[in-house]
Amino acid sequence: MGEEIFKGDLFARIKTTYQSLTRSEKKVGEYILNNSREVMSMTLAELALKSEVSDATALRFSRSLGYRGWLEFKVALIRSLPAESEKSISLESQNTGVSSLFTTVIGKSKLALEETLLAFDEKVFTAAIKAIIEAERILIIGSGTSGPIAQDLYNRLFRLGLFCRVETDGLLQIMQTSIMSVKDILIVISQSGEAESILRTANIARKGEIPIITITGARLSGLAKISNHILLSVCHEPKVEVMTARIAQHAIVYALTLALAGEMGDIPELNESKIWDGFFPDTAEK
Repeated sequence: MGEEIFKGDLFARIKTTYQSLTRSEKKVGEYILNNSREVMSMTLAELALKSEVSDATALRFSRSLGYRGWLEFKVALIRSLPAESEKSISLESQNTGVSSLFTTVIGKSKLALEETLLAFDEKVFTAAIKAIIEAERILIIGSGTSGPIAQDLYNRLFRLGLFCRVETDGLLQIMQTSIMSVKDILIVISQSGEAESILRTANIARKGEIPIITITGARLSGLAKISNHILLSVCHEPKVEVMTARIAQHAIVYALTLALAGEMGDIPELNESKIWDGFFPDTAEK
């Protein structure tokens, strides 16, 4: 993402940077997320005191998010507050029971999608589409609960007629990436961006100058740092491998598929017809 401060962007930045922060910096982030309106009127020293960290840590936190200083951070916070407070209302209900539980789940899912939209970078997305179309072969990898999302992307891409494979086994990911060429592309799906097998595979691709597209929730992760194109799936939960993260990832996968189909003319529709003809050959002959 660029350095321009967009309305509503600060909270998305905190959430996509959270996993890469130090323990002390995470304390600052948590305090801001939980007390954003109070922070608006605080000095840097007051925020540090409330977060139980040093002034230097509080300043380092703002710079980790891409802001040049405390003043720039405060401006971004003020501009972000109205949208964030409105989105938080439905999640603050203290009602008990199944209905409240369902409402909370839907609310968090909606919030993940809205903040993923805030983190959307059209230039990055367009460049990723171009790279996929130009690639000779595509390898899609994912681990843990990102595995099913990788499989979903594979199912969609091969139906478009793209030459691709999917792999969720760490050893096979390394083996397949090792024999890829610079004309191929690696698509990595990992919310944390820090899984050991994923990082090993991505580093092999990096050394082989193979382009890497990453769908992740951590823009400062080890994986993001070596990727060519980063598509952010925003989600802030105690555990990164949660359902709301999968929903954000799925939305990106679906958007990628639609955009690719739009760039490929009649090919996707023809391929879809061939697939259905394979299931119902008698109907096709008539």
